[in-house]
Amino acid sequence: MARGKTASRAKQRQDMLRELAADETISFSAGGCASRAVEAVEALHRMRDGTYGKCVDCGGKIPAARLHVKPEATRCIACQSDYESRAAHAELAAPVRRTA
Repeated sequence: MARGKTASRAKQRQDMLRELAADETISFSAGGCASRAVEAVEALHRMRDGTYGKCVDCGGKIPAARLHVKPEATRCIACQSDYESRAAHAELAAPVRRTA
């Protein structure tokens, strides 16, 4: 029974990602942003490859609650926080370009 529930949840996530990809593709063709569509398609590829739900930085398991809220997540919460912190510091450290 537990295996059936897990398979059912995986199917629900796949359906959500496919729907997200389709919605974002329509948005992109109307001039919107396609980044979420790309993330959704990449998540579908990770599902196929068996790496879905595995953090790309630490290799740990991404909690099911995070995947439920953000099914295209590639990092666990701790690694995502570190990633965003590094990105913010890099942006602050970038030299300011002056225009004439």
